[in-house]
Amino acid sequence: MTYPWTRAIEEEFAERLREGRLPHAILLSGPHETGKTEAATGFVASILCLEDQYPACGACRSCQLLASGAHPDRHTVTFEPHPRTGDLRKEIVIDQVRKLIASLNLTNTISRRKAALIHPVEAMNRSAANALLKTLEEPPGDTVLILVAHDTGRLPATIRSRCQNLLVRTPDTNNSIDWLCSSVDTDADEAEAALAAAAGSPLKAARMIQDGSLETYRLVVSTLRELRAQQIQPGAAMASLADADPELLWSWISLHAATEVRNTIHRPAIAKSLSQLQSLADRNRKLLPTPVRKDFLLQDWLIQWSRLTA
Repeated sequence: MTYPWTRAIEEEFAERLREGRLPHAILLSGPHETGKTEAATGFVASILCLEDQYPACGACRSCQLLASGAHPDRHTVTFEPHPRTGDLRKEIVIDQVRKLIASLNLTNTISRRKAALIHPVEAMNRSAANALLKTLEEPPGDTVLILVAHDTGRLPATIRSRCQNLLVRTPDTNNSIDWLCSSVDTDADEAEAALAAAAGSPLKAARMIQDGSLETYRLVVSTLRELRAQQIQPGAAMASLADADPELLWSWISLHAATEVRNTIHRPAIAKSLSQLQSLADRNRKLLPTPVRKDFLLQDWLIQWSRLTA
């Protein structure tokens, strides 16, 4: 699947493929949920396609194997379950990269090239990054690596400098609204509200409209506004937000706090307090995987929020 705002990088990739100028490593970077992984998946298909075209032909033996999920020349590195606990790891570890390197050193089976997709590449720990760097410094001649990054600031400069960087930008609000109105069953007002809830990501906004979570976001915002206006008490706010997904809840709380910071920039003392509460919301979200009492975190935050106008 392609999107209007990824068309420029797709055209650049297609031109390089057509002219035989593919780099050994491509870094696809940009904000979360802007279509980077979808674009990367399309690139991998074309790298392996026996017709050497973009989009991939979809009909050759290579494309058929890829569609079946059994292509021997396609390799993916992403989060994997921990072998002991079964919980999904929060980082990419060196054993995964070593396994990838070993596979890339094997002879191609079907396609003229091997393709490796690593996402999100900034999730590699230091040992994994160092192992990948050695491959980037001396890449196999028949391999193209596609690295997807949401935050290149967390990626070592030595890795960034050895890749062809393709940047996916978040489209402007008007273009995003137009796309949402033509892609999902919505109107301009709802599209604009969803974009605000999704921090500008049109794909996340579309998902929120379709799965109903936009209504939950609106509930969060209205609850926080009522609490700050002293129209309800923290206990009532707790009850109102009890059914919200904790990860999404803290993300939306942080987003709303950030909006309020911008709205009160002319009142430095209030803006500073709001900014501190936004930072606290971000810290609380990071504590969710820990044994800490989640209800205590929320209760304490809501009490502090209610006191901003006390």
